[in-house]
Amino acid sequence: MSQMHLRAVLRPTLAGLALLHMGWAHGLETGLHLQLSRSLTLVPMWHARAGAEATPPRAAPVVLASSASLASRTPVQPVSATTTMVHWASQAPQWIPGQGPCAQVASPAWDQLSLSEALAVSLCKSPSLRQALASVAEQSAGVTLAETAKRPSWSASVGGSAARNFIDGATNTRSVDASLNLGWVLFDFGRSDADLKQARQTLAAALATQSNTLLDSVRDLLQLYGEAVVADAAMSAAIEAEATATLTAAAAQARYDAEVGTQIDRLQAQTALAQATLAKVRAESDWENARGKLALALGADIAQPIRLANWEPWSRTQSAPPDLTALREEARLQHPRLRATRAEIEALDAQLASVKASGRGNLAFSANAGHSSNWGNNGTTTTVSNVPSTGVSLTATFPLFNERESSAQQARVVAQSTAKQAELETVQRDVDTLLWQAHRAVITSGKSVEASERLLIAAKSTLEVAQGRYKAGVGSMVDLLTAQSALADARRQQVAALVDKLTAQTQLSLAAGRIGF
Repeated sequence: MSQMHLRAVLRPTLAGLALLHMGWAHGLETGLHLQLSRSLTLVPMWHARAGAEATPPRAAPVVLASSASLASRTPVQPVSATTTMVHWASQAPQWIPGQGPCAQVASPAWDQLSLSEALAVSLCKSPSLRQALASVAEQSAGVTLAETAKRPSWSASVGGSAARNFIDGATNTRSVDASLNLGWVLFDFGRSDADLKQARQTLAAALATQSNTLLDSVRDLLQLYGEAVVADAAMSAAIEAEATATLTAAAAQARYDAEVGTQIDRLQAQTALAQATLAKVRAESDWENARGKLALALGADIAQPIRLANWEPWSRTQSAPPDLTALREEARLQHPRLRATRAEIEALDAQLASVKASGRGNLAFSANAGHSSNWGNNGTTTTVSNVPSTGVSLTATFPLFNERESSAQQARVVAQSTAKQAELETVQRDVDTLLWQAHRAVITSGKSVEASERLLIAAKSTLEVAQGRYKAGVGSMVDLLTAQSALADARRQQVAALVDKLTAQTQLSLAAGRIGF
């Protein structure tokens, strides 16, 4: 049996309860009592009919699972304002592709995929992080090369030759040469120091870029996971709405057959059922798209089934937004985008110093010691010679007629530095803008969650009243259908508000250049 069929068969509905109380539905094997917790989570309490086997719900820490029924979900307990929780992405820096814990990461629990576990898998399999790590390794090697250039260089050479002359008799000669050489640039007007500084600043920029890539990866994963949560909630609400519309249409048909209902009520109920079915089909498609994108981000096959675990506690944490002025100051000091740009500017300054120094020449010292052995044989006489050799030199090099070339190189570096300074200002404005938007989003999302909870309570009450009025014959089918639609929409809006709150809280910390507060 398919996931969706199981879901449709097992899912109990509020409408089923209402119709059961109103006498419209009969032959149900179980009754459903719903209890409302502080977090507005429906807690199913099953009781079997007399003579039937009791079937308690299966416990599973899942809230919005694509293949779970409402009856199989455990209640989500609200997190108080004073609860202290470790940020869901606090372990992100340790998930380095191919290193540390990532070397032992296995496939996640697809039937209970938590937000933090999804982050770990996505970071360990992130191509962008691997690329950033490769860039860091490359620049680290560049620092080593720049350090090596400041030290003396040693080399050794060994050579041999043999010759035979067949024209002037049988003459044979052989020789072996060996030497040890030392080279050292004693003074270069600061060029080697500038090259080393440039290499180190380039490495610092690569490390900052790696940190920024980590923040971007966390942001991207949260967006994909949030889209999956919202899509799953929309599908759940659509299935609930279809089940409600089915029972309402059946009840309207029964009332029409009993000549106590009108033809227009029956047709309106059938129209609402068709619309609910169409909405469910679209919601299922949206869920599949969101699930496929999330699966690909986790390095899995696009058809991998996914069931989302309990994510709500992360969004239920209450804390006042940090002071925006303090966040701006902190971001200006530590945001990796700003640090990377500043390091690139420092690297260009060092490159300019290197270009200037290269136009002034250098003073180099060299020394060598060698030995040459030669053997000769003309058929009657054999000669052997051993010749040692040593040499020391001090060489001063001064470039001539290169002023135009040096000026052009300096002008190019200055232009690059000017452009990078402008980029730094642009990045600073971007960081300030993102901080402001994220700060406002945190405030707005907190109010939206409270409003969505009030909306859900009101929508439930409205549906109960509309059902009661329709049963009593004083309400209209339009009022009943409107109330059912409003309840389904309220459920979707509550989940979307909780996801927006979690996203806003994370975006605020990421905009400040860190993970969590």
